Amino acid sequence: MSISKHFGATVRINRKTLNMTQEELADTAGINRSHMGQIERGKKNANIETIARIAKALHCSAGQLLDYTESD
Repeated sequence: MSISKHFGATVRINRKTLNMTQEELADTAGINRSHMGQIERGKKNANIETIARIAKALHCSAGQLLDYTESD
């Protein structure tokens, strides 16, 4: 799994754990709803600022969202 897809899946898991809709997360993080969907699907990469805003909205660290070990 690519890091983009892993990041998106991690965001989705955290969002659902908080019972947030994708739109609520996007609004809280100050991100366009469509862009948020693309990030969650691994179609778009998030820049460091966006990662930090998503992490803050999810009440976690950016490191938690980026924790990725590539498997062979």
